[in-house]
Amino acid sequence: MPVGFVRSASTASSCDVLVVAAFLPELAPFAGVLGEAMRARVGALDVAARAVGIGLPMAAAGTAMHLAELRPKAVVAVGTCGAYAAGSARDASGASCELAIGDVAVAHRVCLVDPSAQAGLTQFPEPMSTEIEANAALAEGLLRAGGRRADLATTLAITVDDTTASRIAQGARAQTEHLEAFGMAAACAAGHIPFAVALGVANFVGRRARDEWRGHHRRAASAAADLVIRWLRDGEI
Repeated sequence: MPVGFVRSASTASSCDVLVVAAFLPELAPFAGVLGEAMRARVGALDVAARAVGIGLPMAAAGTAMHLAELRPKAVVAVGTCGAYAAGSARDASGASCELAIGDVAVAHRVCLVDPSAQAGLTQFPEPMSTEIEANAALAEGLLRAGGRRADLATTLAITVDDTTASRIAQGARAQTEHLEAFGMAAACAAGHIPFAVALGVANFVGRRARDEWRGHHRRAASAAADLVIRWLRDGEI
């Protein structure tokens, strides 16, 4: 089993909500409510949390594995993301979208982005899905719990160039970047399981992204976890 995965003691019972993250430190804030096994009742809901792996391929495979094991009724992805600069990031209406470090981004749309395809150098095959809608009811519940709407681009690698970051934001109409969300969403879509995502903003995408993430990722992951825990306690699924 890849490093960072957690297998539950019980493989027989389904849960109401599965919380997934790329790696275990992003689930640490849930330990207080879910315990060492990362599974407990939160309000009226049976909730489990699992790490699924870093990067799009690992996240897709890891999510699919835990879906088969736990058979959740809904899945929520948590962790951290980068925000595109306000001048580049615009919503579907064309309005500028400003996010701050520590905000929790809730996406209604997760898209797969390749900068070389945006530049016309490569192409996705026409039958290939590159955009997945989050479950509207789950997303709206997370927004009511304190999230901010910010659609999400999934890239294969961290964008560390300011010009490329601006191009991705404008071309994808996305406000945030995350390496795993599309893989998680695709696994849920294949299983017809409602999916949503709530990610704490830890950095701005571009040349300073890595250093900013190192400085803020714990606070950002905690912000996302706190929001999801509030939402779980409200029982809005």
